Amino acid sequence: MVKVICSKFGQGVYKYKKSKNGKSLLKIRIYSVVIYLLFKSLNLKGDLSLVICRDFEGRENDIKENLKFFLETVLGLKIEKRIRFDKLDKDSNANRYAYLMRKDKKDQMNTYIKLTLKEIEKWLIK
Repeated sequence: MVKVICSKFGQGVYKYKKSKNGKSLLKIRIYSVVIYLLFKSLNLKGDLSLVICRDFEGRENDIKENLKFFLETVLGLKIEKRIRFDKLDKDSNANRYAYLMRKDKKDQMNTYIKLTLKEIEKWLIK
């Protein structure tokens, strides 16, 4: 899927300019879309707060805006002023899960959700 997205980005299929900044914005959008799809699969209701790892340092505001759109506008969740970016503790559940995912070479964990290119591209195409 990554190769297809990179190829289409190079062809100018997505609404992001073919530049270093455009590629960065595309990555942030994909990151936010995946978080949205994860929350959509959980069927949550009400208020929530998020602690997000600093994967894209310096782009926190872009991520917040994307997540506000997806989680508040699209899913109807309330996250206002409750997104915090931090370095996650090495003993956190997120780090443990990421470790297990890296070791799972055959996609055997039953906690994965199915993501399709169509679901992701819905939010990328011009």
